[in-house]
Amino acid sequence: MKKLLSLLLLFGGSLAYAQTVDDVELFQNRNLHGSPRFTAMGGAFSALGNNPSSYTLNPAGAAVNRHSNLSFSLGFNDYAGEYNNFYNTNGSQRNFNVLFENVGLNLMLNKDGEDRFSLAFSTTKLADFNRNFNMDGLNNEYTLGEYWADRWQNENTDFISDDAFAAWDAYLLVSDSTGAILPDGFAYGDLDNNNQLIANSTMRYTMNQDGSMNETNIVLALDKGHKWYYGLSFGIPTVNFRREEFITEYNLPNSNPPYSANEYTYRRLNDIYGAGFNMKLGFIYNPIDEIRIAASYQSPSWYTINQNYEVDVTTSFSQEPEPGVGTFVEGSTLATGQYSYRLRTPAIYRAGLASVIGKFLILSVDYQYQSQDNQRLYTNNNSFGIDESFLQTEYQPDIDNMYRSARHTLAAGLEVKLSKFFIRGGYRQDEAVYKEEFVNNTAGGLQAYSGGIGYNSGPWSFDISYIHSVRDRTYALYRGVDANNEAFEVLDDLDMREVTTNIVAGISVKF
Repeated sequence: MKKLLSLLLLFGGSLAYAQTVDDVELFQNRNLHGSPRFTAMGGAFSALGNNPSSYTLNPAGAAVNRHSNLSFSLGFNDYAGEYNNFYNTNGSQRNFNVLFENVGLNLMLNKDGEDRFSLAFSTTKLADFNRNFNMDGLNNEYTLGEYWADRWQNENTDFISDDAFAAWDAYLLVSDSTGAILPDGFAYGDLDNNNQLIANSTMRYTMNQDGSMNETNIVLALDKGHKWYYGLSFGIPTVNFRREEFITEYNLPNSNPPYSANEYTYRRLNDIYGAGFNMKLGFIYNPIDEIRIAASYQSPSWYTINQNYEVDVTTSFSQEPEPGVGTFVEGSTLATGQYSYRLRTPAIYRAGLASVIGKFLILSVDYQYQSQDNQRLYTNNNSFGIDESFLQTEYQPDIDNMYRSARHTLAAGLEVKLSKFFIRGGYRQDEAVYKEEFVNNTAGGLQAYSGGIGYNSGPWSFDISYIHSVRDRTYALYRGVDANNEAFEVLDDLDMREVTTNIVAGISVKF
């Protein structure tokens, strides 16, 4: 009977689990990625150009080149997540990945003329989402099973949440003959001397996350007399994101069936793919040989997003909860969200100033401004699984409330030339997406320090950079709603200091 009912579940409330401000944040936050020269100088390239990663900032940079060129780079990324006091434990998690960073082709047309044209193509990584955690916490005094039973006691299983239904389908929640969840109706625990049910657990949290954000740009640029450089680009940003989480509670006290569960695992999956479109316009002005001034405008990015969210629960019992069920039960996987919707991210305004002193020193500074008031979720005729009015009344207000109205980024870089060698350094600071009052419970800003070296030999260039970046982030393991309809941490949030070290190596050739 349980298996049949699980197939009859309505998906009406499932959007609440999947469409959150955290999902929209994926399309906003950036890391310092790209070619070795770009990353070594903090990404301060709005006024410099002459680099395939700079096209993501200012398409006019494609006209600064004197030759056609082709380049490619890879990153070697080490991620360390440091956490403290997670259920009385401290520790760190480390991951290593080899990343595609950038590939670019710039074709100079009429390169011997006074006015020169460029046709350029570039694909650059903007953010990397690869994370893997596996940690244990001690003595959890309020388990997920307890929460689900408290939240839905006396409610019929036809009307409980998808998470709770998945637990009931795996015999973790106990119902009466009418299908109503019993008070204290979780299938484990022992009574103490005061006849109170004790159900503490040891907890294990595992997260497997992967994906990235990349952008491909097609650029048309004009060098007007080596004084003015103009550019127009068409950008195609894409986001791939997959996060699978496992919350296991074990060492459960248990007694006679149906209260004989000794371990269970709650799994949830959030799978997102988004593709969008934007345009960039920019210029670089060279009033004297030593100074370059630049500005660019990036239009809003319009995304089509497809998302899938699912949950399930598996339970291990010391004795069968019901005759013939067995001691290991895999509940049905509930596809609680399969839908498509639209997202418009805000426009970005950039300004840059660079000084090229002789042929031995470059200094560059960038500023970026983004008004987040224009961020909007919406649907159109091709959307499915989402009601427009529900988006605007339930989720858009949360984004408007939690996100900053304006966001700023500063970047600075330098390059020193020593014969055929180059020494570089940079700094970057990205302001957090969220308002200050929410930063401690979401994600903070990014600080990145970088450096690198390069070597030129005829038409060939070999470059390497080192980037050290830090961001504080809170992962919400499980948040619920109390009797007053107020949100609270059912399981403790996981506070992480994410320290990323990325070594980018690349090669380019002029022709």
